[in-house]
Amino acid sequence: MNQTEQGVLKAGERMRLFVHMLLLSIFCITHNVSAQTPEAEKTTHEKIAQQHHAYIIYSPDNALHANIVKKLSRDLQLRQPDIIISEITPQEKTTITNPAAGIVIGIGGAGIRSATEHYPQTKKLFITTDPNRYQLKINAGDAVLYMTQPYCRQINFIRQINARWKTISILSSRKKPVDSKPIQQCAEKYGFRIHTVNTTAKDNLTNKIKDALRNSDVLLALPDSSIYNSRTVKNILLTSYRYRKPVIAFSKNFVNAGALASIHSNTEQIAHSASQIIEQYFNAGTKFKEAVNHPDSFDIDINKQVFRALDLPPPDTEKLKKLLHPTTDNDAEDRL
Repeated sequence: MNQTEQGVLKAGERMRLFVHMLLLSIFCITHNVSAQTPEAEKTTHEKIAQQHHAYIIYSPDNALHANIVKKLSRDLQLRQPDIIISEITPQEKTTITNPAAGIVIGIGGAGIRSATEHYPQTKKLFITTDPNRYQLKINAGDAVLYMTQPYCRQINFIRQINARWKTISILSSRKKPVDSKPIQQCAEKYGFRIHTVNTTAKDNLTNKIKDALRNSDVLLALPDSSIYNSRTVKNILLTSYRYRKPVIAFSKNFVNAGALASIHSNTEQIAHSASQIIEQYFNAGTKFKEAVNHPDSFDIDINKQVFRALDLPPPDTEKLKKLLHPTTDNDAEDRL
C-alpha cells in the first residue's frame, strides 16, 4: 500500500470517528432536552398563567376612545414590558383564562356595558366622560377613571379666576342628572352656592339658560351632549354675553368658541393616569387604591377676548396650573 492509499485510509478512519462522536453528542443533547421538557413546559405554563393581561374594550370607530387606547397600550408596555394587551370591541367576547391575573378596561358606555356583562369574574377599570349619578354604580373591587376634572378642582378654578363670584349655576339633564351631593360639598368648601337648573329635551333651553344666568355669577358647563352640543353652544354663549355672565367650559374647543376658560385633560393625560392606575393595581396584588379617580395632569385654556369684554384680568395659566395641581394625598374632597 503506497503512501497515498495509506493517507486516504487514515482520513476515512478520522471521518468515521468524527461522525461517531457527532452522533453521540446529538444523542446526549436530545436525551437531556427530552428529560427537561416536562419541567420546562410546567415552568412556561406557570409563567404564562401568572403574566399580567389587560383586556381593553372600546369602539374603534370612536376617535377619542381609539386615541386613548393607542396611548394607553404604549404606556402600559413601557411600564410593564411583559404585559399582554388584548383589544376587544363591545360586540366581541373572549375567554379570560386567569381572571386573577387580568384586568378588563371598559371605555365609554358600550365598553362599560360589555365589560360588566361579559366578564363578571374579572376586576374592571371603567373610563368614562361625565360623572353623572347613573354611572357611579360600580361593584366592590372595581374602579372608574373619569376623563373630566374633579368637582372641587373645577370650583377652586372658578374661585381663583374671580374670588368675588359667590353663586355657580349648573344645567342638569333629568335623563342623566348631575350628582349634586359632591358638587354641594365642594361648593361649601370654597364658599360658593350652587344653583341647579333641571332640563329635558322638550324644554326651551334658552329659558333654562336665562334662569341659570339670572341666578348666578357664572355658569359651570359639565359634559352632557344633550345640553352642550354643536346646535346649542352658540345660543348658550350668546345668552351668556347678554347677561355678562361667563361660561366655564370642559374643553379647549368650547373656549375657542367663546367660553371664558376651561380646565381639562387631553387623551395623553387620560391614558397616562389610566396606565398609572393599572400599574398600581398589579403591584398591589390586583387591588385598586381608589375606587373613583380623575386625571392628575390637566391643561388650562382661557379666552383673553372674553376676559377683556368682562373687565376681568386674565390669570397666569402656568401659575394657576401649579396652584391647582394635586399633591400626594391631597385633600380627599378634591377627588369627589
